[in-house]
Amino acid sequence: MPARDTGKGGPSVPLGVTASLDMPVLRERIESANVVGILQGSDPKRASEAVLYTAHHDHLGTRTPPVPGERNVYAGAVDNASGCGTVLTIAHALAAAPPRRSVVVAFVSAEEQGLLGSHWYAAHPTVRAGRIAAVINVDGINVHGRTQDVGFLGQGKSSLDGIVKALAAAQGRTVHGDPYPDRGSFYRSDDFELARVGVPTARVRGGPRYVGRPEGWGKEQSELYQRRDYHQPSDVYPASPEAWDLSGAVEDAQLQLLIGLRTGNDPQLPTWAPGDEFERARLSAPR
Repeated sequence: MPARDTGKGGPSVPLGVTASLDMPVLRERIESANVVGILQGSDPKRASEAVLYTAHHDHLGTRTPPVPGERNVYAGAVDNASGCGTVLTIAHALAAAPPRRSVVVAFVSAEEQGLLGSHWYAAHPTVRAGRIAAVINVDGINVHGRTQDVGFLGQGKSSLDGIVKALAAAQGRTVHGDPYPDRGSFYRSDDFELARVGVPTARVRGGPRYVGRPEGWGKEQSELYQRRDYHQPSDVYPASPEAWDLSGAVEDAQLQLLIGLRTGNDPQLPTWAPGDEFERARLSAPR
């Protein structure tokens, strides 16, 4: 059989071998729920529009079969109890002085099972997708201290760039895109499902350049977490609280709060960059 051009990166090549695969699958139906709250906007003319904050409240349950003598609960302290705590804190701050647009806070379920909760919310939003100014998603926080920089997943894709860069500069920090683009993180968390229905996204986290740390230290810490604790029962709040330096997480939360305030008060709704993959969805989103 000759090689065939698939049109997707190069010709296919016959290997002359066959394979069979037997993969037992256990299918379970588990009911879960999104938890959503709304802060009414301060401007009656803008209150029908909203800024959306999201964080997923689920994890992987328990390890099966359990390992005797070891922790077998996937606690998800960083991923994503920390994100839920951050969004709750931001909501508490915004309740004292909401922006002109309303604020929707959504704790979505089944992110670990394929973004199912955010997929459902995107299809049944509290506010029509065309009226959601932006989604600010918090999926894990920085537990290693203050940073010189901010990673902005989605940089260059929407008019939110200007807001994020200006606010980060006021903190004395620079902004760059995803520091680890090989992981495909933009497409693996809940804000992606909102982007698919046209909502501009802002997912930001400090790093990987840490104040007072040598070059490369932040990348080492990220790789250590990915190798040792990501989606493992070891993702827990440390026995010694000082093991986490939350000064950087506080600075990130302040940035996320201010992004919501700035976006919530801006006279114009954010837009995707011309030609972006999500621009058409924004232009056709229900209003």
